[in-house]
Amino acid sequence: MHDARRGEPGAARSVLGLAAVTVSVAIAPFLVGALAPRIDADISLSTRDVGIAMAGYYLVSGVLSPIGGRVVDALGTAAALRWACALSTVGLVVIAAAGRTSTIVVVLTLLGVPNSVVQPGCNHLLAALRHPRVRAVSFGVLQASIPVSTLIAALVLGVAGSGGGWRWTVVGVAVLTLLTQFVVPRAGQSVTESSSSTAPTQPALGHGGPSFLVALVVTGFLASAAVTTLPSFAATTGHHAGLTAWTIAIAQTVGSAGSALMRIIAAAVTSHAGMTARLLVIAALQLIGILGFLGLASGTTVGFTLGTIAAFTFGWGFNGLFNMVVASARPGQIARSTGFTQAGVFLGGMTGPVVFATIVGTEHYDAGWLAMSFFMVGAVVTCLLATHSAPDVRRDPLMKRTPSTCSTLEGPS
Repeated sequence: MHDARRGEPGAARSVLGLAAVTVSVAIAPFLVGALAPRIDADISLSTRDVGIAMAGYYLVSGVLSPIGGRVVDALGTAAALRWACALSTVGLVVIAAAGRTSTIVVVLTLLGVPNSVVQPGCNHLLAALRHPRVRAVSFGVLQASIPVSTLIAALVLGVAGSGGGWRWTVVGVAVLTLLTQFVVPRAGQSVTESSSSTAPTQPALGHGGPSFLVALVVTGFLASAAVTTLPSFAATTGHHAGLTAWTIAIAQTVGSAGSALMRIIAAAVTSHAGMTARLLVIAALQLIGILGFLGLASGTTVGFTLGTIAAFTFGWGFNGLFNMVVASARPGQIARSTGFTQAGVFLGGMTGPVVFATIVGTEHYDAGWLAMSFFMVGAVVTCLLATHSAPDVRRDPLMKRTPSTCSTLEGPS
């Protein structure tokens, strides 16, 4: 068995590689959301169009996520992640060349296919890390890559606003995603090999029964419905309120950075905590996030700025910890369990933008953000209810897995 601390340098390279992969696959919808006002001025991309595109992206991601875990099993983690990155790059190039709105909507919808594979694959590899603090931070770093995507999109908004043009900006991001092919980590064993091992494995249900997993799916759905509107419509809300592109970009950049940092901190400080404690921290973060949504609904410059930062940092800062709970709940079926919970997250991501765009219409942004705050209230309530069916296991169940039940992380291939 490898010493955890001796393996940390290689693990760090692998985790950063997985984070780069996640950014590469996740960035397209955030990029389109941030650039929506610029694209609208060129080919008439309305708020309704953005809502439909986001809904399609998350619908495909959600429906295919349970299958995504099986795809990882069949192809092997590295191959699945490489294909996901390649499809993302192609999609961005097509978006940059789009001559009509329908092309962007269709391409974003299809990009849900590679997105459905990334989380199950990445979480399976992270579960191989045996040191609890290292693994906890790694879950946080991986999930921090999502707000990093929105941070990049916010910076891109500033560049495009300075005259760079939205098409060349998207092409530039596509080139960056192409580079992730060189940093995709590979597993010392394929998932199929590890699952066919003759060594003893954890029972299929691990430490969480069906009712607990259902509670996690519902929590993920409601929270995602609220927070997915942030990268999709924060820029449009600020633009409608008359704020400058740089003001909007700064607020979203600070909020995205705060979300990335919070995901790492929340996972790290609860690395040795039980499931109930982790769920309470998730609920607390979401509760503070509600205040951010109320700030966005205020319609003021200060409310928009502070609300964007708070909603991003806290309301969207629980995801790394959330995936830790899922992995601990089903240590013998991490890829497949993550597929189910990600289905809830992605379907929430589909629902939120549709509801928001429907409520907003042309100008009622305050009502849209109020609706999102109600979604988050529901997530808090469901998360608290989940604590009643969660065994408060003090020893991380992933630590009980034998080396043969996990893939060993190696450096980028």
